[in-house]
Amino acid sequence: LREAWGVVHQAKIKNKGKNVKLVGYSRYLDPQNIYIGDNVRIGYGCFLFGKGKIFIDDNTILSRYVTIYSSNHNYKSNVVPYDNSYISKPVRIGKSVWIGMHVKITPGVTIGDGAIIGMGVTLTKNVEPGAIVFCADNTVVSHRDMDVFLENQRENRIFGLLFPDL
Repeated sequence: LREAWGVVHQAKIKNKGKNVKLVGYSRYLDPQNIYIGDNVRIGYGCFLFGKGKIFIDDNTILSRYVTIYSSNHNYKSNVVPYDNSYISKPVRIGKSVWIGMHVKITPGVTIGDGAIIGMGVTLTKNVEPGAIVFCADNTVVSHRDMDVFLENQRENRIFGLLFPDL
């Protein structure tokens, strides 16, 4: 049943590349504003709110229960706590990014190629290419070896290509 749910929602996202897998039950609001590259994997229980546009580049993996918001309620209006309009800012996720379980990404965030976002992080700041973020305050704790990363990319050592059924 979970696999069927992923297949149904994959058909709703028209702006996607080759070899994309949406695994199980997830929610995709405003799917016409969600753009997914090649060899992307999106895990079970994710929630993507595409009102302000979400761009997920090639070879990226979103683990289970990842939440991405590209819009938020307008709290700057004359209605409290907010009115029924939105403040939209696109979210951009680079190539070969790994986003861990229960990560939350707020509107306007850009994540550079090869970055790793650790489990449970609420990401409120941009992340540079190759950075590894595991802290609540979005502190970079380490970096990938970008020479090795780029060679693996050139040699097509890509999870979605090496393990197409996962």
